[in-house]
Amino acid sequence: MPLHERALLALYSLITAALTLILLGITAGWRAPLYWYEFSLTNLEYRVAGGFAAAVMLGLSLRFLVVSLQRKAPRVEQALICRGEAGDVTISLAALENLVVRAARQVKGIREVKPRLKILPEGVMVTLEVQVLPDQNLPGMAQNLQERVRNYVTEVTGLESPEVRVLINGVWQEPIRRVE
Repeated sequence: MPLHERALLALYSLITAALTLILLGITAGWRAPLYWYEFSLTNLEYRVAGGFAAAVMLGLSLRFLVVSLQRKAPRVEQALICRGEAGDVTISLAALENLVVRAARQVKGIREVKPRLKILPEGVMVTLEVQVLPDQNLPGMAQNLQERVRNYVTEVTGLESPEVRVLINGVWQEPIRRVE
């Protein structure tokens, strides 16, 4: 939602909250708003101003109702692979994630991989959350993983991966089996 619509929605919410508090005060016995309302009805200028304010609130209500009922298709993030005479060739982030998982699973010692990708002007930044098998040389395995993913993505898609981050978030432990 654009900034100006968020500002209008915030203003609309504040006005609605204030009117609700006044209505709660009236139900609790506060009579002053009723006297102000009666006074505004006897004066033509106040009636015009009140009608204008009511029309603005109705317009805002209808606008926010329409915006809330509109369904926008989710935007699929994609990266440009190549541009040719026949048109552009792009790849979606979901397809890139599948390629990254495929490359990462080829590295010995990787148990699970969860990739996160971000498209940058200079290429694709890859962040890998991995769970590894025990008794692995973690720095060597992580470096091998970074090189394998970077080379595979570049080889298959032609996209550069300026950065491949690896977060080892767990070491897989095989469940202990009980003999009974």
